[in-house]
Amino acid sequence: MKITKIEKIPAKKNNFKVFFDNDENILLSADIVVKFGLNKGVEVSDDTYKKVLAADKAYRVVFDALALVSKHSYSIKSLSDKLLLKGYKPENIKSAVSRLTELGYINDEKYALIYAKYLSERGKGEYAIKQALEEKDISKDLINKALDSLKTESEPYEQIIETIKRKFKDFNTKDKNEERRIASFFLRRGFASEDISKALRLYKEN
Repeated sequence: MKITKIEKIPAKKNNFKVFFDNDENILLSADIVVKFGLNKGVEVSDDTYKKVLAADKAYRVVFDALALVSKHSYSIKSLSDKLLLKGYKPENIKSAVSRLTELGYINDEKYALIYAKYLSERGKGEYAIKQALEEKDISKDLINKALDSLKTESEPYEQIIETIKRKFKDFNTKDKNEERRIASFFLRRGFASEDISKALRLYKEN
C-alpha cells in the first residue's frame, strides 16, 4: 500500500497521522516516521507495516515510562506494573524497563533507600518497611542495605522514644494498661518487640 498523506497532529506533540491509499491511517511518533523513511508516495509492504507498528509500540512504552519516572520514583516492579495497567505488552515493558535501568532512570537500590527513609519518617518500623519493600520486589540484599542505612541515623528504640515524647506526652509510666496500649501501637507499625521493650524501659528510667 502507498502513503497518500502524512499529517502532523497539533494536539499530540511529535505525533503524525499516516494515511494510506486503502483508506487506512495510523498514528505514529515522529521518531518512527523518520526511522522508516515514511513519506508521501512511499510504498509500504505488509512486512514493513507490521515492523512499523511494532517499533512504534516499543517506542511509546519507553516514552510513557520516561514520563512516569520524571514525576515519581519507581522500583522495577512498580514501574512494570504501572505500564502493564496501561495495556502494554510484557515483552515491550521488559525492554523499556531494561533500557531505563541502563540509563540510570530506575535504580532499585536508590529506590529502596528513599522509600525506607520515607516510611521510617512516618513512624513505620523495621518489619513494616521490610514488608513494603518486599511487595515492591526489592531483593533481600537491597532491603537489608536500606534497613542498615536507617540505623546509621538512629536506632529503632531511639525512634520509638522520640515518638512517645511527641505522640504520648501524657504517658503515665506506672499505668500497665497504657503501657500495653503504646506497645501495641508500635507493634502494629512494624517495630520489633525487643526495641519496643528497650524504648519503654529507657523512657521510664529517664
